[in-house]
Amino acid sequence: MSSLEILKQACTQYGQRNVAKRIKRSATAVNQTLHGIYPKPENILNLCAATFTEFTTNEIVCPILGTIHSGTCSRYSLWAEQNKVHHDRLYRTVKESCLTCNQGRKDDRT
Repeated sequence: MSSLEILKQACTQYGQRNVAKRIKRSATAVNQTLHGIYPKPENILNLCAATFTEFTTNEIVCPILGTIHSGTCSRYSLWAEQNKVHHDRLYRTVKESCLTCNQGRKDDRT
């Protein structure tokens, strides 16, 4: 995944303003980098790649649990959709959130 794709995905998930705050740059600089008009985007793209490592691995950021493996997220989401009763205490904690969360959903299930 390229640095620009990481920036795009981070902005989609967190919003441009929050991305800018996390990399300590202006929202204008982030917006201009996204649109290809920022004069020297390498610095911003490198900061994004270093900051948003969850987009380069098989991990995602769960709004409840933090960074988890994408398979765990998908499994919890599927269990919630199927209304399965599961012995996992962690699942019982996040079940309601999994029903409304779109993080780990596959395209064919949304």
